[in-house]
Amino acid sequence: MPAVLAGGGVVAGGGGFVAGGGGGGAVVAGGGGAGLDLGCGGAGNVCFEPDGAATTENWAYVGKGGGQYQMVESLQYVGQGGSYDRERIVTYSGWRCRLWCILFLVLVVLVGIGILVWLLLPKTGVAREEDVKVASTSEPFDCEAGYWNWEKGWSEAKKHWCCDYKSRGCPRVTTSLPFDCDAGLSNWQQGWSISKKQWCCAHQNKGCEVVTVQTSQPYDCQAGLSNWNVGWSRGKQLWCCAKQNLGCPKETTSLPYDCSAGYSNWQAGWSPGKKAWCCQHFNKGCAVSLPYDCNAGFSNWQVGWSAGKKAWCCHHESKGCGHTGSCSLWGDPHIFTFDHSRLVFYSEGDFWVVKSPTISIQGRFEATDWTKKNDETDYSSMTGVVVGGQFMQGHKIEIGPADTGKITCNGQEILHYFGTVKCGPATLYYNQQGELVDSAMAFLPHKVVHMTLPNNVVMQVNRWPNFINAKITMQQE
Repeated sequence: MPAVLAGGGVVAGGGGFVAGGGGGGAVVAGGGGAGLDLGCGGAGNVCFEPDGAATTENWAYVGKGGGQYQMVESLQYVGQGGSYDRERIVTYSGWRCRLWCILFLVLVVLVGIGILVWLLLPKTGVAREEDVKVASTSEPFDCEAGYWNWEKGWSEAKKHWCCDYKSRGCPRVTTSLPFDCDAGLSNWQQGWSISKKQWCCAHQNKGCEVVTVQTSQPYDCQAGLSNWNVGWSRGKQLWCCAKQNLGCPKETTSLPYDCSAGYSNWQAGWSPGKKAWCCQHFNKGCAVSLPYDCNAGFSNWQVGWSAGKKAWCCHHESKGCGHTGSCSLWGDPHIFTFDHSRLVFYSEGDFWVVKSPTISIQGRFEATDWTKKNDETDYSSMTGVVVGGQFMQGHKIEIGPADTGKITCNGQEILHYFGTVKCGPATLYYNQQGELVDSAMAFLPHKVVHMTLPNNVVMQVNRWPNFINAKITMQQE
């Protein structure tokens, strides 16, 4: 039975509330209005409120004389004293969460996330006792594990730790060098570009082109200077001392003579003892008499001179020549023939210089260390000469360079120093005099072998450290 309220209001519907009084009609909110309990002891109403209200009207009996409407054939408004009254029923289509509740829930979620992160992060600050004990017996990273792939497989923390404490996994230091001078070094001459050669030569002394200066100097006086007294040949010592003041023997009080002092006038100014000593030790001051005086009897040479004097003076001083001719050989090698032709050839081997039924003169031509080093060629030079044939009556003379060869007669070495000696019908004079076949060699000490041979053949051999020059004067056969 509906409850009657003071002022004429009637509660109709579950959970509604009465609005009205003082004789006014009651408006009932039915079907879960604001007074509806969602359960949970009323906690549901804290965060949620009804949403989407829809109002409908219905007729409810409120007792005789309690409403404003009277039931007739049709209901009509009669005012106070009617048996029916109009009620309004409000229904809701859904619920919405209150704004402050949403904010509260977001705050709760953020606080929970913060707590979770704090729990998961490694602890910093004072380590617990058990942590200290573990750290003292183990390392945070094994720097050998996975080292083969450390660049990709290790974490940054492991890279830093292993680099700092184990020198492992350190980042490679890269540079902006334009060239890698070790790459292709074995074939740099052919494989490197010009710019790479220049850069690597300037910065790392690699790939440097060897520049050979073509000069007429036979020796490099800087090469082997630290050991000149043992490593240099006698010819190199003399040349470097004379031209560049290098490799000169130190004057000591134990030497009996100074062979440089007064050398320009040695013939008149030196004592016989000094001449002999300096000739033996320094090839200076060697006095050797000439076989002929080409000024004596020159006005009547055609009748008064012997064939030997004619040949010798024609060869050495161009006097008394008549119908004789000369052949010269020098350099690498150049040849001026008896018929005044000029030849140049570079072959190595043994070749005939003079070949007749009675006279045999043969030359040996080889590439020398000097031409290989300074000219970078295999051009040959004359390194030996052999005189033989019938006119020598079974004897043979061989002459080689000053430093690397010998003067021999029938295989036996002769003329270790300047002097005169016989070899069968031939006479050999070894001294410092005579015309140079190659004037370019004038800077070196002269060592000249003069040979007076049968059949009016005269031959001169200039001995240099590692090659020889030769000039032959004879009558046509």
